[in-house]
Amino acid sequence: MTRTFVRLFAAACVLPALGVMQDAAAQAPKRKPGLWQQTVSGSGMPTQTMSMCIDEKTDDLMASRANQSQNCEQQSLRREGASFVVESVCRSQGTTVRTRGRFTGEFNSRYAGELRSTFEPPMQGMRESTQNIEARWIGPCKPGQKPGDVVMEGMGGMNVEDMMNADPKKMKEMMQQMQQMQQQMPQTAPR
Repeated sequence: MTRTFVRLFAAACVLPALGVMQDAAAQAPKRKPGLWQQTVSGSGMPTQTMSMCIDEKTDDLMASRANQSQNCEQQSLRREGASFVVESVCRSQGTTVRTRGRFTGEFNSRYAGELRSTFEPPMQGMRESTQNIEARWIGPCKPGQKPGDVVMEGMGGMNVEDMMNADPKKMKEMMQQMQQMQQQMPQTAPR
């Protein structure tokens, strides 16, 4: 497993945080349906950009499935002024992942934030990770795209809903394919 793959896993900790947001509907921001572009940078790794076609159902499904996929003893959301602060303590693959994030923005068109995660014991040698996340709505989904379609720069496309509904063996195969594609990508210097 490459450090970049671990970094992308850490960025996926956003999903449980968004799940908490979805559960706190009274104060939770909702993303506008359509095509979103998300850029993740930090922890000395190359910047990763992806685009995702979402609708309300897909966004809610991702949030609820993310909550189910991790064993979390703590998940919280609170509003602090114009920011949303999310915190979680979850177990994944024998590691306790503690994550704290702060997000701001107009969630129907753009948002940005930072996630800081620690891994105990370290995951593939990584003890901590800081992810800067910027997301913006770029318009309607492209012709032929369906909600849940994700295109990762340099890694091709997949459908999140299909991945979430895949059996564990198929999911493991997809993860191995992603790792192989990541290893074949040229390593660029971080920005």
